[in-house]
This record gives sequence, C-alpha cells and structure tokens, in this order.
Amino acid sequence: MQSAPMNLCSFPTYLHLRPRQILLSLALLIFCAVAGAELRGQSSEVRFIDHTYVDNIKSVRLHISGFPHSYPLIELGGNARLRLSFDDLQDEIVRYSYKFIHCDQNWTPSGLSELEYNSGFTVDYLDEYDFSIRTLKNYVHYDLVFPNENMKLDASGNYLLVVYNSEDDEFPVITRRFMVQENIAGVSGRVMRPADVSRIRTHQEVDLNVNTKQMNLRAPMQELSATIIQNNRWDNAIIGISPNMLQREAVDFNYQGKVLFRGLNEYRNLDIRSIRAPRTPMVSITNEGTAYGMMMEPDQSRGGGAHYNYYDLNGDFVNVRDDAPQVNIADEFVQRNLERFQVDYNGEYIEMTFVLDTPDRLNGDVYVFGGMTEYQLKPEFKMVYNQTTGMYVARALLKQGFYNYHYVLVDGKGKPRSRPADVLNYEVLEGTFDNTENDYLALIYWRPFGGRYDRLVGSVVLNSNFN
Repeated sequence: MQSAPMNLCSFPTYLHLRPRQILLSLALLIFCAVAGAELRGQSSEVRFIDHTYVDNIKSVRLHISGFPHSYPLIELGGNARLRLSFDDLQDEIVRYSYKFIHCDQNWTPSGLSELEYNSGFTVDYLDEYDFSIRTLKNYVHYDLVFPNENMKLDASGNYLLVVYNSEDDEFPVITRRFMVQENIAGVSGRVMRPADVSRIRTHQEVDLNVNTKQMNLRAPMQELSATIIQNNRWDNAIIGISPNMLQREAVDFNYQGKVLFRGLNEYRNLDIRSIRAPRTPMVSITNEGTAYGMMMEPDQSRGGGAHYNYYDLNGDFVNVRDDAPQVNIADEFVQRNLERFQVDYNGEYIEMTFVLDTPDRLNGDVYVFGGMTEYQLKPEFKMVYNQTTGMYVARALLKQGFYNYHYVLVDGKGKPRSRPADVLNYEVLEGTFDNTENDYLALIYWRPFGGRYDRLVGSVVLNSNFN
C-alpha cells in the first residue's frame, strides 16, 4: 500500500502512477471540477423520505437493534427496539434532538395529534455519542435506540423519524421512515413470473392473501389496502393497492400485470472491509492525510449480458472492518476504551473512486445507486465521462464496510412516472431478469369506516428465489 499522501484532485501527484492510473486520474480532474459546483444546501423543509440533509452526516443506519439487515418495522407494544446510528464528520459534539411524525399509508402526516401516538415527550435528545479513536478522519458517532422511556409509540402505522440540530430546530439533518405494526391480520403471498409474455423474462409479480378472521370488517374491499416494497426501496414501492377478490374470512390481492417490479440484476459488491487488502480489486490505495483513498479497477457494463447469480445484500450495506488496529491489551488506555475498538468508532473513511468502462458515451446521466445513496440520485454519486479514457468516474466518501450498488442511467424522457424509480434505466448498464433474487416486504393497512388513521395490521417478507 502506498503511504505517501495523495490528493486526487491535484495533477502533480500522479507523476509516479502507471499509464493506466494516469488516464483514470485525468478523468478525476474533470470530475472534481464538476462536483465542486454541485454542493447541497440545507433546507428547512422536512422531506417524508429517507434523507440526509447535510454533508457532514455519514453512514446513517436504521434497523431493529441487534439485526443490522432488518426492515425498520416493529410490533406495537413489543420488545423490539429500533436503532439509529450515524457519524458526524464535525470534530465536535453537537446537541441533536429528534421527534416522531405519524403518517398515513401515503406518507403524509395523519390526523392524529402527538399526544394520540406518543405518550412520552414530544421531543428528546440523542445522549449516546463518542469520538472516533485512532482514525485518520475524526468523527463523532451517535446512537439512538427507541421506543424508550422518554419516547413512546402508542399507535400502529407509518412514522417519520426527524433528527434536528437542537441549536436550530428549524433545519432537519436526518429523516428516516419506520413502521409500527399490530399483528391482527395473517398475511401470506408469493413472488411469481408475470403472466404478460412481454415481461416474463424481465419482471416479477407479487400476489397476496390476507386472513381477516380477527378483524371486524364491514367492507373489506374498501377498508383494506396494501403496500409492497422491493429490497427496502421506497422509490420503487407500489402503494395503495386495493384487494380484488373477497373470500369468507380473507381477501386476495391477485392482479394480472399490475403489481409488477423489474427483476433487475444482482447488485455489484464493493468489499472495503480491509484497507490493506480489499477484496474488490483496486488500481491504487493511498493515504491522503485526512482519509484513505481507493480507486477501483474499472467495472464493465452488464447490459445485454446474462444474469449474474451470486450473494449480495439486495442493495444494503454494512459497516464492518477486517483489519482492526493492533492493540496492547495491557495498555491502560485500551483497557478503558476496549468496547470502543469496533467499527462504530474506529472504522476508517475512504475517498472511494468508482470507475465504469463503457464502449461509448451514453445518452443520459449515469449514477452510482443503492442503499448507500439512500436510493436517490445524489450529486456526489453522479459520474463524469472522460473522452480520453472512455470511462465514467465518481468519487464519494464511504466508511469501511461491505456495500451493494448498481450503475443506473437516467433517461426517463417521455416515460410514465408513477414511481420515482421509473426514470431509471437498468437495461443499458445492469440488465433486468425474472430470476434475480429479491426481497419484498408487503404491508397491510386498515382504515375502518370512521377511522382517523391507517392502522398497520399485518406484514410479510417474501423472496423471489425460484430455485
């Protein structure tokens, strides 16, 4: 590993690189110039999606405490808790506050007052935090576990968690969606190939059956609805599906060609758990003084090719490291801080350069896309094309870990946009296949006649593994 600091936006530092590295690096000069003009400003408007509003907040995760790959879904009155964690790259303690907003199934605020869904405080503070230890880039790691003694959840349904900088609580810094469920509807279903012959090799269809025996329904077809999410992607969710078949004590959501998702391809894996020996091939690994830098070997387009069948996290990521620093257990400092020698506090940050090799320049913008981008088209993950190398590059700051990603082409001109993901083209760079392994979360909502909010009464996780 090279140990000399290197600034990838400074040309003279490339004189020691191989010709191939120089070509890739020239692309970065263009990228850095463009990216510098696309910095985000903070907005006071709360967006009812998973979103990070400021650039100093990184590695945001929300899941069931103890289960890092779980959906943010817990049972009303149950023992499970949700855990929010993130890093603040400001090297100082910030007083963060948070609150809950109850929402309907369409993710707009419900008609409930805060006292009706939270019998605790309306606002509380994040009290668990500590500084990073022995890392090039300093940061403060924050943790929040809820519900807790201060913040209660008394109604089922959709919720938005909003985190503020308490010094200026008009400006949110993080929003995250989560759900609270009553277990009164039994839900089952299946993922199948669509009946539409034109999509049988590219899409997947989801059918559901809901047992309503424990529910006092007057008009099941009007009171019940479903939401289906593929791989925790709300940008691709189908919301407000009505049942179309009524049984004696059950309803079916069984449409031909309506509840369809692109099968996509398995996600590409980026394994940077180790800086010394990353499992993803790298062109260069450098110490840049305040962070490490990595430039990957160029990825190739998979459009028009075959389906790739291998293990992935279905778009998710996890922060973990394999090359933990060597410590002397007898050291007094280590004895006092042993519990902090984990990735939350000692994970390094890496200026990661993605490189995509394409035969020609594409007609549209190219982005790196996945859970690490919050399934959004973020400026720092927008790729820049270099005429000399014939490659696209993007540079983003990532914490050590294991990441999934796709390359997506934005060419949604003239296409229907019933969902935000409809503007994304997968066929050119990734391909889409019916036999790709995907997870689907189905949520069942019940609003009785006269009811004031959408109760979440059942859920099921389905998998598309047809083997």
